[in-house]
Amino acid sequence: MYIKNIVGALLLTVSSGMFTAAIAQEHAKERNYLYNEYQQEGGVAAFKNIAAWRAQCLQGIVGKMNNLPASVKANLLKEADKAMSFNWPALPATLYLQYRDNGNRVNFENAQFERRKVLAALVAGELAGGNGKYIPQIVNGLWVILEESTWVLPAHVGAQKAGTDLPDPTEPVVDLFAGETSATLSWAQFLLHDQLDKFSPIVNKRITYELQHRIVEPYLQRNDFWWMGFKGQTVNNWNIWINTNVLQTALLSINETDIRNKVIEKAIHSADNFLNGYPEDGGCDEGPTYWGHAGGKLAEFTTWLTDASGGMLNWKSNELIHRIGAYIYKMHVDSSRFVNFADASASTIPPPHTVYLYGKAFGDLSLKSFAAYLAALDNPDTTKIKAPSLAFFLYNMALRDQLRGVQPAAPYTTENWLPDLQVLSLRSKQGTAKGLFFAAQGGHNAESHNHNDVGNFVLYMDGAPALIDVGVGTYTKQTFSADRYQLWFMQSQWHNCPTINGVQQHDGRRFQARDVHYSNNKLSMDIGAAYPETAMIQSWKRTFTFTPAKQSLLLEEAYQLTAWKEPFLLHFMTCLPADTHTPGKVVLQGSTANLEMTYDPVLFEVITERQEVTDGRLSPVWGDHVTRISLKARKQALSGQHSVNFVMRRI
Repeated sequence: MYIKNIVGALLLTVSSGMFTAAIAQEHAKERNYLYNEYQQEGGVAAFKNIAAWRAQCLQGIVGKMNNLPASVKANLLKEADKAMSFNWPALPATLYLQYRDNGNRVNFENAQFERRKVLAALVAGELAGGNGKYIPQIVNGLWVILEESTWVLPAHVGAQKAGTDLPDPTEPVVDLFAGETSATLSWAQFLLHDQLDKFSPIVNKRITYELQHRIVEPYLQRNDFWWMGFKGQTVNNWNIWINTNVLQTALLSINETDIRNKVIEKAIHSADNFLNGYPEDGGCDEGPTYWGHAGGKLAEFTTWLTDASGGMLNWKSNELIHRIGAYIYKMHVDSSRFVNFADASASTIPPPHTVYLYGKAFGDLSLKSFAAYLAALDNPDTTKIKAPSLAFFLYNMALRDQLRGVQPAAPYTTENWLPDLQVLSLRSKQGTAKGLFFAAQGGHNAESHNHNDVGNFVLYMDGAPALIDVGVGTYTKQTFSADRYQLWFMQSQWHNCPTINGVQQHDGRRFQARDVHYSNNKLSMDIGAAYPETAMIQSWKRTFTFTPAKQSLLLEEAYQLTAWKEPFLLHFMTCLPADTHTPGKVVLQGSTANLEMTYDPVLFEVITERQEVTDGRLSPVWGDHVTRISLKARKQALSGQHSVNFVMRRI
């Protein structure tokens, strides 16, 4: 499950920066927490003992590997043996150009990612006791990667002057997966340098050359990559993800002290642009699936700086960074279920090591326990260490004993209000998934990976979905194009939002919730401004009242229109069978409980529609279809009010 989720996260996260805004610009503040700490501790002087740190780091990894149980090593060797017969797939020009020609990005990415995943298995096997057995195949893997014309994905190569085409070798571009590849090669060289030299000294020489040419030089020479944030751009997870990988490259592979220090300092400067843009509540508008490569990468980034500086640099008193870590359990429903607004998936497992790093940095037992919970959920087979990437394998191995030494537990907090992100989650009982869980959002329609879903909400019963956010399908060229909102699952009418005068919500920063207030389990907002002028809305106030003792949610709406063109529709998405036979009541039939949805039949007629789900990313979560329940207004009125009540009933 973890490998699938991590590789899936790589597949679905790679385009994130090629779309609209990310972290809300209005939150950007010149906090510069990272660089201020760097300066306070003497700047480059904090990294004067890199040689000793590298030796200690290598010794620690070797020691961790030597202390693994024999059964764990046996499985690593078994996977490496399988990889010995791997035939490294070709990456022809026509495969690269599929994205340009027909919008398909998955075919190339699958082949490219497989190369790196197999390399990780081989390196893990060599560390586990290969004694040189896997070195020739490791070199084969390194060599084909080094010979790739670019490490940049087809979906991102449009950043070059030649646009979306074959990669121009005269203009190296640094994207997410150039950064990922850079870290992978740096780790392979760092861990197996002497063995590679023994096989052929040209291997290390080639790795060093390609890292310098493809990563270090463009990183230092250019300030115009949008994700760096040096030109005032709004940045997102691209920033911290790439900077984390470049920082690893600098610390592990760059031997020239002056160049290494320049990369470290620039990475800190750039990463501050990511942290400066974060809201004070620590909320991630990219959602829990992206958090692992957004807020989660920040944990890796700061941990690298702390470790490599011998503890001189640390942010253990920084509560914003702490809140960024805590966000992930605040959005947890149960098991692998998370609140999935935006492009997040309803079923995901955040990288356990990133959660643990936050827990360790801040001495937060809730985060440590949640990390152990996620690790057990992801990998119940304690004889295996997963290796979705080389870096993730090393984290999983290094933290294995620490994670196993913590009692796994999900916090299951009852109330989490993020006022900047305008996201709320509530559950009916502390410390358990049993009962009713509710989450809702306000916000605006220029958030990263936006779905035009201001005022959307979800309901879960005993941790299982009842009213849902469908999520996002497999990424294609259309996903991040002007035609994004032609995709059905991006539209407000396929979320738990109304269609008013036949008009849906519109994308853009001005389409937002207004007058948002939360107190004592009651959230209210005016979502009228999320719709264009053609909807003829003066105001549309939506109020949610959650009553834990009754395991109920009351949705109340009061509206004022300037004109009436056609009946409005209140939409509710579900993955459960819906019984609509009784006027005024819809019963969503779950496995442990039913969700009774009551409305005034004088005001509404109920309509149900089956929406087929054929997408390869959505169908594993929801099956072959979802259902849209729509309450259609019976009366023609410019103003009015109504309510819909949801109550969880045990079967």
